[in-house]
Amino acid sequence: MNKNTILVAIIALLVGGIGAYILTTYQENYWRGGMMSQNQSDNIAEMGAHRMPDGEMMDDVNGMDHMMAMMVSSEREFIEEMIPHHQEAVDTAKEVIERGGTTPEIKRLVENIVVAQEREIADMKSWYQAWYGTPYQPSSNYTPMMRELDNLSGSTIDRVFLEDMIGHHMGAIMMARSVQPYIEHTEIAELADAVVSTQSAEIMLMRSMLQGL
Repeated sequence: MNKNTILVAIIALLVGGIGAYILTTYQENYWRGGMMSQNQSDNIAEMGAHRMPDGEMMDDVNGMDHMMAMMVSSEREFIEEMIPHHQEAVDTAKEVIERGGTTPEIKRLVENIVVAQEREIADMKSWYQAWYGTPYQPSSNYTPMMRELDNLSGSTIDRVFLEDMIGHHMGAIMMARSVQPYIEHTEIAELADAVVSTQSAEIMLMRSMLQGL
């Protein structure tokens, strides 16, 4: 078994469910031949592969490094990494509310993302203060996972948002899975379970929405 296959297997075990299926399918297709046609690249995006903010597909090394970076080894690290991850999702969803949302289903999805993840951000900040005796401070180390939407509108912004949010959700699921061996508080256990269940369902929903655009 080569190194790439081993890495795929590890991530599949961590992510679980739909996230594992999407990520494994992506890695198998991406690593198989090296060169891809434009149609193959587009198909990978539709399956949940992640594009960098500049629109380029992640290469195998950088893409794997980015996904592996989602893994955490303590509750504190989980909070410090999940807050900016959630905040990017909220900020991007708000842009779609302002200039996209061309179907009622997409509008409902982005509104749900904002409401749910803003509530979870507030909870995590409160826990951080209570457990570690200091306010949460944003880090400058966070690497954005989603493309800029400044020059987009209508169905185009919807499509880019859905494509990127699938990969973004996969990252959150991986982080939620990776914290489970280190959980000390019921609050984190419940949040991790909610992230996995909610965002796995939303990945399925977003894939369906993409087919309808």
